[in-house]
Amino acid sequence: MDNTLLLDTVRAGHLIGLAIGFGPAICADVIVAKSFFRPILKRDVALLKWLHRIVFGGVVLLWVTGLILLQIRTGFDLANFSPKLMTKIFVVVLLTGNAVAIGIYALPRFDDHVGVQFGRIDPPTLINLSLIAGLSVSCWLSALALGVFTLLKPLPYVALQAIFTPVFMVGLTGALLVGLVAVLIVRAGSGQEMRLRHSV
Repeated sequence: MDNTLLLDTVRAGHLIGLAIGFGPAICADVIVAKSFFRPILKRDVALLKWLHRIVFGGVVLLWVTGLILLQIRTGFDLANFSPKLMTKIFVVVLLTGNAVAIGIYALPRFDDHVGVQFGRIDPPTLINLSLIAGLSVSCWLSALALGVFTLLKPLPYVALQAIFTPVFMVGLTGALLVGLVAVLIVRAGSGQEMRLRHSV
């Protein structure tokens, strides 16, 4: 039996799941970035929760279509799993865990800090939120690369590790630096307020 049409349909669904997750995730990052310059608003949290539901739906679609693709292409025989495929599964597992962490940890923390600028959040929470954001970006970019670039298909584990380990290191380190920038923005604003008061 020719599975070409089924394979193309499921592959299209898989790419749609990636788009559904990746796009709103970027929008959520933009909303969070706005809280660097002004307090977190209730509507920000409501919008983040709505976007998270869409992103989580995208992750679920990735799993459903991914499992169907696995059945068609490999029959769930581990001998047929390429290094690229195993890397992709690992990335999606990380992505799923991070999506759960956003739902049970990050969003409630934002809810608790309505009216507070991101840089004024207590350091442990700010670090955790930054790491979750960095992991999210790293996972989505890696999933996109693994889904799009056919050049990665024949690469062994060592080569894939050499490519994606730096992606995650840069993503996590960059997120921590962005969190530090948020703190510096708050301090700069506080310093300017103090100078204005002394000048009056």
